[in-house]
Formats: sequence, structure tokens, C-alpha cells
Amino acid sequence: MKMTLTDNRVKVHALIDQAPNGYVIEIKEQNRTHEQNALYWSAVHEIAESIFLQGKKFTPQVWHIYFKQRFLPGKMVELPNGQLLETEPTTTDLTKPEFSGFVTQVLQFQEENR
Repeated sequence: MKMTLTDNRVKVHALIDQAPNGYVIEIKEQNRTHEQNALYWSAVHEIAESIFLQGKKFTPQVWHIYFKQRFLPGKMVELPNGQLLETEPTTTDLTKPEFSGFVTQVLQFQEENR
């Protein structure tokens, strides 16, 4: 279960008290906010509707993949055979400041390509 802390911390304490031994509890800053995500996807949809590159129009999903590839690093993982592989960049685990930087880059791209 994943939940965001609110003013009702009694419920959180009760869930912790009820958790079986061996469970892992992680407390960390919230990743991107809903507002940040909404701003990002609004920009991506606007880009998909208004920006044509080399005469081509692309879907919001294609733009999303493009922006991740362009502005985010992948992570290097070692496979069981010893081969190193760079994973596809993801926005899922970005902190609020990291996601804000990513959105800023997308908005700058949008401005430069109007």
C-alpha cells in the first residue's frame, strides 16, 4: 500500500501497528505533484497538436518518449551475464524538483519550436 501523509496521522500509525513483521515501510518526499503532472501533460498535448517536425505530426505518447530520451538519463544495470544495459529513462521516480526541471525543459522546447 502506498499513501500520502495527511493531517490524519492516527490512521497511518494504525496501519503501521497492523503491518506484519517483515514488511518494509518507506517514508520519503512525495514524487511529482498532480499539478506538475497536469501541467506536463497539458504541454505535451499542446505540442502534439501544434508542432510539426519535418512536416510530421506526432502523438502525445511519442512526444513523451522523445522528451524522456532527450532530457532524462537512463540507469545502468548489470545483467546476470555481466552485460551492462542502460534502462529507458522514466519520470515515475523523479522528485518534485527533478520533475520541475524536466517540465521546464519541455516548456523551453515548446517555446523554441512555436
